[in-house]
Amino acid sequence: MYKFNFIIIGILFFTVTLIVGCKKSQNDETIFFGIAQKPQTLDPRFSSDAASERLSKLIYTPLIFFNEDFTIRSNLVKTKKISSKKYNFTVIGNPPKFHNGTPLDIDDIISTIKHLMQSSASPYSKELKIISAINKISSNKFEILLKKTDHNFLSKLSFSILPKTHIDSGHSFATQPIGSGPFEFISNKPNIQIRRILDDQLFELVEIKDPTVRVLKLVNAEIDIIQNDLPLELINYLTEQSDINHQLKKGVNVSYIGFNFMDPLLKNHNFRKALAMSIDRASIAKYFFNTKTRIAQQILPPEHWASQDIQGIEYNPNKAKKMLRNILPEKKIKLTYKTSTDPFRLKIATIIQAQLAEVGLEMSIKTLDWGTYFQDIQSGNFQLYGLTWVGIRSPEIYEKIFSSDFIPPNGLNRGKYSDLSMNLYINNAKINNDWSPVILEVSKKIGSIPLWYEGNFSAYRDNIKGFKTYPNGSWDGLMSAKKI
Repeated sequence: MYKFNFIIIGILFFTVTLIVGCKKSQNDETIFFGIAQKPQTLDPRFSSDAASERLSKLIYTPLIFFNEDFTIRSNLVKTKKISSKKYNFTVIGNPPKFHNGTPLDIDDIISTIKHLMQSSASPYSKELKIISAINKISSNKFEILLKKTDHNFLSKLSFSILPKTHIDSGHSFATQPIGSGPFEFISNKPNIQIRRILDDQLFELVEIKDPTVRVLKLVNAEIDIIQNDLPLELINYLTEQSDINHQLKKGVNVSYIGFNFMDPLLKNHNFRKALAMSIDRASIAKYFFNTKTRIAQQILPPEHWASQDIQGIEYNPNKAKKMLRNILPEKKIKLTYKTSTDPFRLKIATIIQAQLAEVGLEMSIKTLDWGTYFQDIQSGNFQLYGLTWVGIRSPEIYEKIFSSDFIPPNGLNRGKYSDLSMNLYINNAKINNDWSPVILEVSKKIGSIPLWYEGNFSAYRDNIKGFKTYPNGSWDGLMSAKKI
């Protein structure tokens, strides 16, 4: 393992030496942010990938957002719970202006909520159907009435506010975002360019899919900042560079292996258990991820108020072999695992492939470009896949993933998990807001294989000051980054 890392670092040094003489001269005023994957959409109503959500948070102002401890806050409204089905909202004085110069007001907020309720293609639509009425009380007060009690209703309001005039006119936010956040959208060609309102600082988001190339461009001063999506050997290399600063922070986004429960093998609980026992997550995390990476036993991170103390599935390949022989004693078991073309994610898939081979499972890996891969996941076109849940805020994520009411096109239960007892647990949790039975049941039934909460790593050149790394892997560090 250490010999392999030494070879990689040696190649990097050699490559940097070759290209340093032809260093590209970048704009001294623009901050170039190297990203592994560009946002799939610029329209916040339809954001479903991590990059799109992170960019939306910079360009737009959300009605509700979450602190690092998962408590709810808002810079737009004060909220008051009148009853289990009634909430009052008061717009805070001096709201921000949209980037076209018009102030954000109560009509924009109400119009956005009503629009999202009616936009069936938006992931927010189903959650907001619980609303029975929205009533404007005065120029700065409105109320929302619910059809039934929802303890986590406020968490469903974490969407971007759009200008009413542009909603009404059918404006294309996908081509020309108009928000009221700290950054204004400038251009999407050739790269996404945004401007920080506070001081007119320009940022350019440069998609560089290959992690080695991304690191080389940082070292060679072609870009200024990179964050995450790097293998351990590249992280170690960057920490040794005198003109590169770095930050490490615990992460809260869970990486996992998802199942297609319509598959004859994967709908078998014992098979899923044997599969989980065959993967040595601790060794993978130790040798291929940074030191802030933590093994996951559930979807929610330990910091979340609803998380549970779960034992999880132990790594036990010998027991897994015996279980597999009992399931299919004379048949070779073949599986297909889908992942993106990102070299690092492919490497992790290859390691899992080798571990499964040790217990007699033959797993083929199918790599796809991000757009095609994510579309396959959304449509349920997979047997196994690896992905990371980003932006989890409420325990109701369990309902979205495991309730039979949320099987696509009605929700995010892409593996088509269906269990009457699970539906009962979820319904009870929504009544009393105690999600522990649901979380424990998902762990017991092995609804997925939680892998780890990957630690966050950022690296930036020594002329960048004020950049901060956040546990959720957001791009909020750009709000304070300066180039000197």
